[in-house]
Amino acid sequence: MPSASAFRRSARRLFRVLLLPCFALALMASMWITLFHQMGVERAAAHHDAVLASQALARVLSEHVSHILRQSDHATQLFKLKFEETEGALRLAEFSRRNGLLDSVLPAKLNLPMALVGRDGALRDSANGFQAGAASGAAWFEALARGAGDAPQFSTPVVEPRSGKWMIQIARRLNDGAGRFAGAIVIMIDPLYFVDDYDRVNVDDEAALFLWAHDAQLSIGRVGEHLFVGERLGFRAHSKGSDELVPSAPPDRIARIYSYSDMDRYALVAVVGITERAAMEKFERHRIRYLAIALAATLAIALVTALLMRQSARLRASMRAARDAQATSRAAAEGSLDGVMFLKAQRDADGQVVDFTVTDINDKGAALLGHTRAAVTGQGILPLLPHNVDPPFLARYAQVLLESRPLEEEVELRTPGERPVWIRHQIVPLPAGVAVSWRDISARKLAELEISGNRGFLQSLIEHLPLLIYVKSVRPASFGTMVVWNKAAEAATGYAADDVIGQTDCAAFAPDFALCSPEEDRAMLASPAAVDLPEKPLRRPDGELRYLHTVSVPLFDNNGVIEYILCIAEDVTRRHEQDQNLRNSEAQLTAITNASPLGLIRADLRGHCTYVNRMFETITGVTRERALGSGWKDALLAEERNSLDIIFRHQRRNAEPFKKVVRCLHPDGSLVWASLKVAAVRIGGRIEGFVGTVDDITTLREAEMALRESEARLRTIADTLPAMVAYIDANQVYRFHNLAYEREFGRGGGQVPGMTVRQTVGEKRFATLEPYILRALGGETLVFEEHDENEGSERALEVTYIPQLGEDGVTVVGFHVMRQDITSQKREKKRLLKLAQVDALTGLANRAGFLHKLSLAMRESADDGRLMALMYMDIDHFKPVNDTHGHHVGDALLKAFSARLAQTLRASDTVARLGGDEFTIIMEKLARPEDAQAIAAKIVGAMQAPFELDMVTVSVSASIGLAYFSGGLPDPDALLQQADMQLYQAKQAGRNTWRAAAGDHAPPAATASPSFQQVW
Repeated sequence: MPSASAFRRSARRLFRVLLLPCFALALMASMWITLFHQMGVERAAAHHDAVLASQALARVLSEHVSHILRQSDHATQLFKLKFEETEGALRLAEFSRRNGLLDSVLPAKLNLPMALVGRDGALRDSANGFQAGAASGAAWFEALARGAGDAPQFSTPVVEPRSGKWMIQIARRLNDGAGRFAGAIVIMIDPLYFVDDYDRVNVDDEAALFLWAHDAQLSIGRVGEHLFVGERLGFRAHSKGSDELVPSAPPDRIARIYSYSDMDRYALVAVVGITERAAMEKFERHRIRYLAIALAATLAIALVTALLMRQSARLRASMRAARDAQATSRAAAEGSLDGVMFLKAQRDADGQVVDFTVTDINDKGAALLGHTRAAVTGQGILPLLPHNVDPPFLARYAQVLLESRPLEEEVELRTPGERPVWIRHQIVPLPAGVAVSWRDISARKLAELEISGNRGFLQSLIEHLPLLIYVKSVRPASFGTMVVWNKAAEAATGYAADDVIGQTDCAAFAPDFALCSPEEDRAMLASPAAVDLPEKPLRRPDGELRYLHTVSVPLFDNNGVIEYILCIAEDVTRRHEQDQNLRNSEAQLTAITNASPLGLIRADLRGHCTYVNRMFETITGVTRERALGSGWKDALLAEERNSLDIIFRHQRRNAEPFKKVVRCLHPDGSLVWASLKVAAVRIGGRIEGFVGTVDDITTLREAEMALRESEARLRTIADTLPAMVAYIDANQVYRFHNLAYEREFGRGGGQVPGMTVRQTVGEKRFATLEPYILRALGGETLVFEEHDENEGSERALEVTYIPQLGEDGVTVVGFHVMRQDITSQKREKKRLLKLAQVDALTGLANRAGFLHKLSLAMRESADDGRLMALMYMDIDHFKPVNDTHGHHVGDALLKAFSARLAQTLRASDTVARLGGDEFTIIMEKLARPEDAQAIAAKIVGAMQAPFELDMVTVSVSASIGLAYFSGGLPDPDALLQQADMQLYQAKQAGRNTWRAAAGDHAPPAATASPSFQQVW
């Protein structure tokens, strides 16, 4: 039986231990099973959404491909219509030209290869690099030749025999005028165009775009920057039977989700693959979040389980410890130095506490009450307590019991005629009463009162000291807390003691406050020693800046550990300002002396140098350090040094400064002439020292020689210039001229200087030059042309007048003249201008020459009120001649047409070729509008005759638009536009005619258009 009982106790103990862990394991297992199931459902949903997104992108790609193929189909239909309309004359170059018919249905940037195949299958024309090949035996060509319908033939795919590229071919039947088969128009489209643009489908750089011809087992696609063309890559349906495809051979190692969109009409399939990483990104974020949450929940459950198990163990241990504590509590009370008693409350009928019964008390407590333990136990406490305490002890015990909050206090007990007694009184609430302990602390309390009196005296002393004094704590629990802040600190810093004491320095002061420095406090903790800071700037709250001289001293406790930091500071703001002003004055004096253009030297009564400025160093080359003492004399030549003693003796006897010219030898070897002036410094009639200046006068001695050399160089340079150079003063008198000017005047060089401009050039020529001279003397720089006729020839001179300002920078004291012969340049400019206005092919005026002549003619017509006319003409059917016979025949026709046109017009008319087959004619000084109309009719008739050109006879005609101008504001563009509109009307009327502007004096007339044979 004892063994069975022990087994049951062990089983119960084991059950209590394992119950909580087993429950936690079951909870975590169910949570993880639910989590993996949910992640599987979300993965399937995310994959399905990715297939739908890929399918939507595939539809976008298929719509783009279908659109281009439909537009290509429309292009072949448009070519067929225009081909049959022109009876087979339309060619691919004209059809595909820029802004032409093809650009109206297809983007110009495609540049699709095209071919025109004849009825025999031979290539007739091609464009954009079409690879030629026989089409007579091709199935598509035979189908077009046999069928009479208008449906296009789509061949997908077609592999070009030469390039080996997969091309999509679109062909359409062409008919002649009788409806018979006349060939086919063929357009080839490179599928790379459809997959080369990621932006159109809006996919990322790792997506895959494919066009798959599943019947022909060909595919073309793009994956990033790589292209895939050929038979290697195919697709098959996914095993799940959805809209997802699986590539037969993945293009790379990146996992993708593929879907498709069929283009049944073109036997193509658009396939788009988006990366599985991008498609499942949202699911992966959810999965990671779920796993993190589950892991956190698992850790939380494990932590809570461990804490509960630990708490359970502690609870069992506490129960065992409580039993032990009850046994030791009494022993502790008996051995305590305090009086300890346990009281139970006595209540009246209303539940109010009226007394407490002593349930237990130790011997120390009974002795303090003046009784034995046995006499006190079980008695009421009210008769035993002192009665001269406010509030009474009984009320305090009742309050602690009611509020269930311990109370600790120090109470003074006074008995008349006896010494006061202080006790430390502690009351702790119990379920039905209180526990009370007390101790006699009279000796300590009396000592504290004495210390408090001494502290008050010290505080009064600190408050009335003129020095700033503060103390801060560096204890770990109250680091930086301010405990002392005297009135001098308040006055100096602007912070009141009530706002500082009890606060940490970081909380009481601004962040940049000088007295708040945790780094300095930690440095003192690391190295305890007094720290003297001579000057420390401090910004008051009102913005005023103060400067403090601070001394910090560490204060130690009984264990030698720093407990407080005492700081004593003196306000040195006024002294700082005085020192700063002194430094500023010295800096200003140094700056003034250094900025002086004279070298300055200061010497004592013995002539020893005490200061030199920078200019002295610059002039003499002697540094300041070397010049101090008697070293400054080394700057002078040896023979000059002996005279220095004379200078100082002279100054002791005379008040005026001493002046002397001396020579200095610069360290670089150059000789410096200097003017030395020395004056005595007299204070109260007594000489205290000497001050001297050194002025570099070397340049003054060299100035005259340099001036003469400069004038000689200027004369040499001016005489070698090809231009005529002169200088004329404000009185219009020549003061200087070069050799070229002398040859121009034909006089000796000594005669012209001193003569006025009027005397030199004569009255007639001076009248022309005088306005320019006056403008130059007014301060204006002029450039003008002067024409001089001499011995029957006219010269063109470019003249420049440049004003010369005086020393004040405002007054004009004269001007410089430069004259240069530009006759040859003017002639060359006219010749080039004429060449620039001539058409190189026909010799007529070109567009530039025409516009220049039209502007002149319209201005003259407006000034004179005379009628003028403008003809705008082009050659009818010129392009077929140029395309059929070549450009050389076209150029020959333009030359012959220009020659016949010039023979038809008046000598005063101006003919111009604007470009191509467009011509203009300017007819000036017309008597009436009919004269211009007659000339227009004459031109139309003259151009009907055939042109014999290099073994080729060509027949063309002319269409003319006619506009008039006789007054008003000249507007060449408006007149040219008006003539162009009349030319358009002439063409609309059937060509080979002319039309005049509406509102002219005579109604427009036209000649009949005779028939002629157009040569192709």
